[in-house]
Amino acid sequence: MELYYKEERDRDLYKAYNAALKSLGKAALNTPREQVVRRVVYSAAPRFYISYEEARRNVKRIMSGRSPRCASPTRIEMYNDLANLLAGYLRRRPRAGFNEALGAVLAEKSAPRFYLSERSALLIIYRMQKGGAA
Repeated sequence: MELYYKEERDRDLYKAYNAALKSLGKAALNTPREQVVRRVVYSAAPRFYISYEEARRNVKRIMSGRSPRCASPTRIEMYNDLANLLAGYLRRRPRAGFNEALGAVLAEKSAPRFYLSERSALLIIYRMQKGGAA
């Protein structure tokens, strides 16, 4: 699977990390970096960082009772969360078609979390602090 929105995701993660540090104030000096990263990873993300096509394939599979085509538990969680948001959208707007509803959810809804492991998030933050672009 190709990650089309990697740079955007990494920038958003880094912004969320800096916002979390700022919200801690002086306590940030005594807070382990891993604890801040954990807080950020499980906080809402501005969007789902996947393409419409990838989302469509895997959400369709879930809605038809099959597993998404990925091995990562974090990715599976992401597709399940997306499928739940889509189901809610379709309940509120029963006349909407699947494709229209999925497009609306991807465009309008924030993601419940950053779908990264804490270790991956920490590595991204280290890279961004060194000034490394994606």
